[in-house]
Amino acid sequence: MDAIMVTLVAVLLANADGRSGRFLSRLLDARTDRRTVTGIAVGSFIVNALVAAFAGSIANRMIGQGIVALLVAFALLTAAAALLWRGRLTLADEQAMGAPAPVLAARLLLVQLGDRSHFLIGALAATSGAGLWAAAGGLAGWIFAALPFLAFGPALAERPAARIVRWASAAVLGVWGLRMAMTAFGL
Repeated sequence: MDAIMVTLVAVLLANADGRSGRFLSRLLDARTDRRTVTGIAVGSFIVNALVAAFAGSIANRMIGQGIVALLVAFALLTAAAALLWRGRLTLADEQAMGAPAPVLAARLLLVQLGDRSHFLIGALAATSGAGLWAAAGGLAGWIFAALPFLAFGPALAERPAARIVRWASAAVLGVWGLRMAMTAFGL
């Protein structure tokens, strides 16, 4: 049960920049089939979260806890670095706005593969072996992180308070990652 809360917090913090929420908000504004798009986005996250959690559960049985702690530290530190990296929508994102539903589903499924949220889910599932709980916590964290941008629009990310939340989340993830790295090395 700890896996659900730890993963929820980690994924919520890792998505504090609202990258997924902004994209989903723009996508829902540009399309008329909002229920289908929402189902596709959540479904693709669930599929990728389950794959990551399954891989993490396998890693739990195959590798030692010191290596798993190092994997978690790396996942947390890269999530913190990703928060500080300012990405923009690309041309491929703009093309997704008018794509047919099956193409959009395939695109969202592939884009989320290896995303920072899924890397965290896999790494945190490897600590406990509770893959389904980690996937559920990751889904809840991802939804909680996207809700403000779905409610108030993608312009919310440009507000000064959003920058403070993003930097604070990166700091928490960074400290958490450094602590896990020190634990992995027995310090």
